[in-house]
Amino acid sequence: MKPEDIVRSGPNQYICKEGIAKELPGLLETFRKPVIVTGIKSYQAFSDYGGGSSWDVIQHKGYCSPEAVRKVCGQAEDADVIIGIGGGTILDLAKAAADRLDIEAVMLPSIAGTCAASTPLSVIYDESGNFIRVDYHKRSSYLTLVDPLFLLSSPIEYMKSGIGDTLAKWYEAEAVIRNTEEAPPLMAQAGLRQAEYMRNLLLRYSEAAVVSMEKGELSVPFIHTAETIIMLARTVGGYGGRLCRMAGAHAVHNGLSFLQETHQVLHGQKVAYGILVQLALENRRHEIEELLPFYRRLGFPVSLCALGILDNHEEAKRRIASHACRAEESLCLMGQYCGKDVSAAIESLESAQKTG
Repeated sequence: MKPEDIVRSGPNQYICKEGIAKELPGLLETFRKPVIVTGIKSYQAFSDYGGGSSWDVIQHKGYCSPEAVRKVCGQAEDADVIIGIGGGTILDLAKAAADRLDIEAVMLPSIAGTCAASTPLSVIYDESGNFIRVDYHKRSSYLTLVDPLFLLSSPIEYMKSGIGDTLAKWYEAEAVIRNTEEAPPLMAQAGLRQAEYMRNLLLRYSEAAVVSMEKGELSVPFIHTAETIIMLARTVGGYGGRLCRMAGAHAVHNGLSFLQETHQVLHGQKVAYGILVQLALENRRHEIEELLPFYRRLGFPVSLCALGILDNHEEAKRRIASHACRAEESLCLMGQYCGKDVSAAIESLESAQKTG
């Protein structure tokens, strides 16, 4: 059985509580040798918030690459638990290293940008930021903590990215299940229901959550949006497996990752654009029109130029499309498409922006 066909659980333990990040030492007192894996800015934010830590700290700057995983494993070879403190890249790196060392992983996200804190997998890139594969791990995290106060002062753009990435759960799962001949199993149906619920939560609360961050004030919309991104999002693929994980939007994202101009664009922003390409590919114009006002209010990209691709659009379309249509890519889960189809979908979005 393929790893993507297996139903996977979430964290062994989960706590969402204001100030919980400061209680980390007490929560891990049974471990002999905790080691923190973190980034430069994320650890500075953690230190400013909670006063730092006496545990060994491994700081990483760059992608979650095979080389980075090997390096962390070498530095943490005596650890019995790895604590990831950071965004999706750092958390994926911490999980991958813990999996290779066969030890527990604890997740403390410093941004509400992805569901990496609650998923038993890591997205692997090369040293230049090009997508390679997804690695599935033997176990889920021992503990995942969401501290709304800690997250409140994180960069707003990361939460916007998380909103875009999480919004894709519905559009991708719905497209795959709708285009699958056999009736979806019960758990896939549960994943699809969760995806719809999350979409509705995000459309209702996202804008108020961003306002909360701008004002530096905790609110129910902020907490609901953060938990939707970090915790609820994992239930879609976790329950539904291959039928509810990734489809066209992420295939387009992976194609975009091969364009140097897009490397400064956050993951969820590229996925949000991928949603539009996927909808255009299926000629679901009414859904695009429904989303565009929401996209514009949150500043999501709706064109190649908005992704930083200012020149050579024909070559950009070709490269995105050729990668998205590879046999091993997730686009094939929603039907048979060729590079020309994807290029035409991208061009239809470009034309709509010019005429709109």
